[in-house]
Amino acid sequence: MKEQFKMIQFVVILGIVAAGILIGSQGYTMDLITENQEYTLKSTILNAFEIDFTEATVLDVYEKSVRKEVKDDTVLYYSEDGTVGFEINGKGLWGPIDGFMTLEPDLVTIKAIQIIYNEETPGLGGVIAEQWYLNKFKGKKFSPAIAIIKSADMSSETEIDSISGATMTSNAFELMLNENYQNQKEVLNQ
Repeated sequence: MKEQFKMIQFVVILGIVAAGILIGSQGYTMDLITENQEYTLKSTILNAFEIDFTEATVLDVYEKSVRKEVKDDTVLYYSEDGTVGFEINGKGLWGPIDGFMTLEPDLVTIKAIQIIYNEETPGLGGVIAEQWYLNKFKGKKFSPAIAIIKSADMSSETEIDSISGATMTSNAFELMLNENYQNQKEVLNQ
C-alpha cells in the first residue's frame, strides 16, 4: 500500500513539474512566436506587393511601403503604386488555407497571391503554395470570377489550369479566391 502511495505521489509531482516547465516555456517563447508571426505576415505582404526587401530590412521596408487601413471591420493594405491587398482564407481539402492577395488599382486584376499556410498534400494539393503555380494567377481577372479548370485556355483572362491529381484542392482554392474577392469587393469599391 505504501509503495502504491509513493508511486502515485511520484507521478503527481512529476506531472506538476512537467506542467510547470511547459507553462514556463510557453511564457518564455510567446514573444518570439508573436514576432515570427508578424515577420511572416509582413514579408508575405511585401512579396505580394512585389516590393524588394531583405531579411534584415523587412520591418523598415514594410513601414515605409505599406499602409494599413481598416474599413468596415475589414483590414486592407495599400502600396504606393495604388495596389491593394487583403488576407485570404478558406477551407482546402485537408484543412485551412491562409494567404494574401493583391489586386491592381483596377480592383479586378490579380497582381499576386501568396500562401502563408496550408495543410494540402505536398506534391499534389500543396502545389497551391508553390510560386510557379501562383504566378499563373498574375494578370487574371475577377470578371466575373476566376475559374480553375482542367485544360484552361491560357489566353483567357479568367481561367487557370487546375492541379493534376488535386481536383478537390483546385476546386476548394477556386471557391476560396472567389468568395474572398466577393466578400471584399464592396469594401474595396468604397
